Amino acid sequence: MLKNSQTRRNRQRVLGRFNEGKLLAVLLLIGGLPALNTFSNLPGSFCAEAPQLICSAAQAQQDPMALIQSGTERALKILHESQKGQAPSLRKRKDEILIVVDEYFSFEEMAKRALGRPWKEQSSEKREEFAGLFRQLLFNNYLNRLENYTGSNEEVFYDFEKLDGDYALVKTHILYQGDNNISIEYRLHRDGGQWKVYDVAVEGISFVDNYRSQFSSILTNESFDSLLRRLHQKVDESN
Repeated sequence: MLKNSQTRRNRQRVLGRFNEGKLLAVLLLIGGLPALNTFSNLPGSFCAEAPQLICSAAQAQQDPMALIQSGTERALKILHESQKGQAPSLRKRKDEILIVVDEYFSFEEMAKRALGRPWKEQSSEKREEFAGLFRQLLFNNYLNRLENYTGSNEEVFYDFEKLDGDYALVKTHILYQGDNNISIEYRLHRDGGQWKVYDVAVEGISFVDNYRSQFSSILTNESFDSLLRRLHQKVDESN
């Protein structure tokens, strides 16, 4: 128990620095998402930035490691070109970036896993609405944070990949501001011959698990329609 408590405190310190803007290199690579208390002020909530990967579309024959590496490099290229005035602003490239993200990232699978059991209880129309709102909220927050990114000396290391049938784990870490280090794990699923990311964990903190906990807390006291209204409101605020 003491070991688990110490581990959580260590993660909180890491993600606390993340919240303070010292890990914007990580925000570049995995996106910027709302804190866990975005939708409600839940007592005892572990408020941390939830991660999302930013990478480019990959060929179906690429292995998971190659997908992550090529996507990360393209994300950095887009950012640095806009920063240096060699290309239009990121805001003007919004449609281009969204197409890239849609091609590699399985928003529906992420939404399904983040919602958990209630997903099965919803009609196909409500599932589609939820997944669409979830996708738009994540992308809007990613773009807003990416526009504020000012770093350029991040180093990304691709440690290893682990394959298990149609599932894969890619382990990486980032060095930034000298010797600061943070680990990032990408979880992928192969569907129709193409690998797509469905979850990302920063320092062991899973994006999907964080959102599942939050949605579950909301749905304990509110209806699914109420959750959809909250999402609509947050999407409008982030536009």
